[in-house]
Amino acid sequence: MNLFNTHHDQRESKLRGAFTLVEVLVVIVIAFILISISVPAYQTLISSSERSLAVNSVQAAIQAAQDIALDGREGEDGAIIFLVDENGLLTMVPAVKIGDYKEPYAEAPGNLGFQSFDYDYIEMEVFAPLTTGESVQLPESWFVRGYAPIGSMIDRFVVRGAPAENRFAAIWYNSPMYGGTDIQSNVKQEGHWIFPESNMFAKDAQHVGGNATTGDLGGIQGQFRTPRQSFMIRFDGESGQLSRSTEPALFIDPRKSRERPFGDQPNASDRWKRVDLADNIQRWGIRMLTASDTNSDGTHWSIQDQYTRALWMGNISHDTVLVKAVTRIALYNEQEMAQDLGARGLNPITGTLYREYDQMDSESEIAFDELLWAGSFPGENQVRNRINRWIEGDTNGDGRIVFDTEDLELLDEPRSRLYLISPYSGQLQEVFR
Repeated sequence: MNLFNTHHDQRESKLRGAFTLVEVLVVIVIAFILISISVPAYQTLISSSERSLAVNSVQAAIQAAQDIALDGREGEDGAIIFLVDENGLLTMVPAVKIGDYKEPYAEAPGNLGFQSFDYDYIEMEVFAPLTTGESVQLPESWFVRGYAPIGSMIDRFVVRGAPAENRFAAIWYNSPMYGGTDIQSNVKQEGHWIFPESNMFAKDAQHVGGNATTGDLGGIQGQFRTPRQSFMIRFDGESGQLSRSTEPALFIDPRKSRERPFGDQPNASDRWKRVDLADNIQRWGIRMLTASDTNSDGTHWSIQDQYTRALWMGNISHDTVLVKAVTRIALYNEQEMAQDLGARGLNPITGTLYREYDQMDSESEIAFDELLWAGSFPGENQVRNRINRWIEGDTNGDGRIVFDTEDLELLDEPRSRLYLISPYSGQLQEVFR
């Protein structure tokens, strides 16, 4: 046996089994090409799947609202309330109307003030979560906006003990972003695609102007307002038809906080006032609406009782959300919108274009996160208008909506989906563009 030849053959066999540098590089390039092709396709598949899930979820929630109305009597309207929960997820909550409420209106235009029991007020309706209903959530970054038509941010209030005439106030979406409480603001005379601003408030305060540390009750401070605002899709009780009501309503949605009036061990006369301790939110709402002595001073149906009721469940309360019915909605991805608007991403706390709410200031305002834009912030008015146009289809931000052109710089590619609600069937009817 030739030992030299045997060793030589083994060496050549090992060399033939190894890869050359060129072969390794070729494999890496091929793998990179495959990944660059497959990853976008996979992301597109995921996005398409999430969009389909979101559409089906919205339709199921709306159908549940119509079923509530069909099962109820006249006046027991059913609704689906659009909220954003503490985790930043769009949540749709089935609700039923439980009563009507007269919201005391402070510092009305003309400084009419209060006239004893005959106080100035805004008529509102009250909705509560359905006891047996289940909330429906959308995938992360998927949201629904409702369309607030021209003039819908202005409401009438009733003047008691004064000449009968129409008086108006701005209570729904009345942050500076939407013209504040100025009923003459040009912003109020425009239509807007509004976001469910339900989770941006001082969660440890019972109400606007309340103590954000202890949760104790405070006093009425000027014109009532709330940072908790949203919209609903509503169906008339018994008939099940899409409601055309434009009246403001309060949805009872207890805030998740242990900082509450009367502490952890309220006495028997005060315990019932705490919605967080209620066994049934609907029954709590009805009791609070009809209670004659809400401040437990032994005097019934006084103006102070109306004030106190407002602190517990009125527009100023953080346990309620001010809502109105809409008939047009838009389904979209917040990440996609932020990208087209020139933002660098979303706020890490809110998961949206909004900044985090100051938890130590119960009178803070809702605003966009200016730090999301590189360089100078475009301004609230421009961002608000840009969002409206983006939802409608102007995705490149040139102020025009162009779908049929070969010029790629002018071409818009709508990413949101617009829907009307069928008045009778409750089905989503997509508006194609």
